[in-house]
Amino acid sequence: MMSQILVGWHEGSLFQEGSIVMRYHFVSLLLILSFSQLPCQDKNMKIDFIGMEDGCPNTPKMWASLQEALHELHWKTAIDSLDLIDLSRKEDARAGYGSPTILVNGRDLFDVSPAKSFNPACRFYRGGVPGTKDIAAKLKSLRP
Repeated sequence: MMSQILVGWHEGSLFQEGSIVMRYHFVSLLLILSFSQLPCQDKNMKIDFIGMEDGCPNTPKMWASLQEALHELHWKTAIDSLDLIDLSRKEDARAGYGSPTILVNGRDLFDVSPAKSFNPACRFYRGGVPGTKDIAAKLKSLRP
């Protein structure tokens, strides 16, 4: 596509089939093409990470994997880190998910419903705690 548009540079201008197109138009086009190729997150996407600092050995691993997945996807999304103990004390329904858990817009990233308990517990993942690739794939699947 670019070879069809770009014919040649001359004194700071771009020539296209006999007409001069200002350089900033070409730069703007490059920027538009560049940004259209990058994946970006939905501006309304809210990510919560539920964890227990002490007690669940998979919490730090999943936190790091979530960070790496967002980096690989080039998503600049803030993550709200929620303490499972605090959620339990407040009898917040999210306490039923256990630690570690990733919620996107209030829904579990791995499609699990919360238990109807406020007792803090470590979460068990069949097959082991999801890694960076698992998390990135699930996040990408949420995009339209």
